[in-house]
Amino acid sequence: MKIGLKVWACNPIAHRDAAIKLAEQGLCDFAEIYVVPGMLDKIRLWQSFPNEKVIHAPHLGHHFNLADAELRESNRAVFSEVQQFADQLQSNIIICHGGTGGTPEESVRQLSGFNDPRIVLENKPFWQHPDYMPHGDRHCRGAVFEEFVSMVNALNVRICHDVAHTVCMANSLQLDPISEIRRFESLAPVIHHLSDLASADDQLDTHEALGQGELDWITILKNIDQSTRLTLETPKRSAGDLDDFAQEVRLIRQNGF
Repeated sequence: MKIGLKVWACNPIAHRDAAIKLAEQGLCDFAEIYVVPGMLDKIRLWQSFPNEKVIHAPHLGHHFNLADAELRESNRAVFSEVQQFADQLQSNIIICHGGTGGTPEESVRQLSGFNDPRIVLENKPFWQHPDYMPHGDRHCRGAVFEEFVSMVNALNVRICHDVAHTVCMANSLQLDPISEIRRFESLAPVIHHLSDLASADDQLDTHEALGQGELDWITILKNIDQSTRLTLETPKRSAGDLDDFAQEVRLIRQNGF
């Protein structure tokens, strides 16, 4: 299993420097970079990272919502920046959320309109965080397995399986989390996301540090494809280093993954 670091384009330069050192030590197999709109100048900072780069498109927190028909024009403009990150960092993966509210058909329409084979669709919790969507329809597109499969088939894209999102969705719908994880695994994800949850019955992804919450992440990792990528979407406590990430990687390796 390849284990990767999640960073945002706005992260401190020290994180890039630390990531390079960890890559040299075999503790960072790839970097997943979340594109913050308006930060194309940050591309060059990650060109010196020696391992694979994965790109993550913005989400609702940066007003990028593929389920909202009124945002078609602005979504396309933002996605052009995402493509520049992928082009210049030679990435063949652009992870996208399906959006919030609206319809899955609108999400498919916009994603297909980008006409980019690098798009990888990520599953979502059932509910969007109220901080991002204080009013209106908070249902996430591509949360429920059947809807996600329908979108994937319509787009003919690869998938990113966020296991914490699956647990949150299962909690919202009173489903068995491990059974749902196995269903998403049947779609052969090319990349996974992992973070802990404050409570095992959380319905919103809290992105806790690994081992600091109640998620049974060891059992979850036993149920996912060991030959794919795993991005740790966990907090960085220091602006000057990535010691917490390195500790989590060692913890995963010590448990046989």
